[in-house]
Amino acid sequence: MEQKRVLVVEDNRALLELIGKFLQASGWEASLAHGTRECWERLKEFHPRVILLDMLLSEGSGFELAQSLKKMPLYRNIPILAMTGLYARHEIKNCLIAGCDDVLLKPFRFAVLDKILTGLVDRAAPPEKAIGGESPELPAPSGHLLH
Repeated sequence: MEQKRVLVVEDNRALLELIGKFLQASGWEASLAHGTRECWERLKEFHPRVILLDMLLSEGSGFELAQSLKKMPLYRNIPILAMTGLYARHEIKNCLIAGCDDVLLKPFRFAVLDKILTGLVDRAAPPEKAIGGESPELPAPSGHLLH
């Protein structure tokens, strides 16, 4: 189960719980964080292989959170999937500039969510290589919504 560990950061509790139930039913070990404060708390105990991050949080900014995570050696190699309702090309680009590895537009299909998360985990460095050391070059986003 080590491969399929995801931290979900979302400020809408109903959506957070729905995503959590889907991911668990799909074989993921999911830790749920309602906002940035809970995200940092969860990271102390839970070591995800990927982070699903709502970019527009009522408490803090997903953009700032992604930037902070990518600056910290312990978390910089964990892929981040931005989850957002921001559809403009420049807004999607801003998610990638903030440090997100891919973008999932709301509303989304759960099958697409699972496929993208799995792809990010498969492309990421193994956990023992990801912590510390040099940051490998990140692959280009999947492009599923940029075409």
